[in-house]
Amino acid sequence: MIEPGVLARTVSDYTHRRPGESPTLAPLWQTLAQHAKAGACHHRGTCPLVTVGPVVVNEHHEVLMVRSGRAPARLPEARLTEGFDTLAEAAFDLARALGVEQLWIQPGCDDPIQLHTARADPQDGDRMRVAVRYLAHTHAALCHFAPGAPQVWTPLTEVDLELARRVSSFMASRAR
Repeated sequence: MIEPGVLARTVSDYTHRRPGESPTLAPLWQTLAQHAKAGACHHRGTCPLVTVGPVVVNEHHEVLMVRSGRAPARLPEARLTEGFDTLAEAAFDLARALGVEQLWIQPGCDDPIQLHTARADPQDGDRMRVAVRYLAHTHAALCHFAPGAPQVWTPLTEVDLELARRVSSFMASRAR
């Protein structure tokens, strides 16, 4: 299981790199501090929900997304589960489960590319959701999706604007 200290270090390192996002992530940081102080969770289901997900980009600058019914396609993400020591390991395992056979990480891209905050889905209650997203690359031909699977490739220009900027900047900085 991913230790609470690992999540706290991830949030701390991320906010040091992107101090402008500290106010948005403050509720998560406060909750982590309260958990550490109390040695357990006493929030009765109101803690921010933390998920992990890969941002898989192919050679055509398309991002792997998943569809659910008629709702718009979303980046894949999953709740933290047993069996992983790091957040990145959990994110990349999700990518493999979706059919991404081979993925690679650019040197220097080991940290999350984004900690995205949003309202949790209705079934998760009235609380915040924080998606810890890691950047990975693959070739579209190396992905094997089952017929009728919800996975779709979406042009980078059609995903969240802030995420598109970050992915583009990483791709441009590595291309030099």
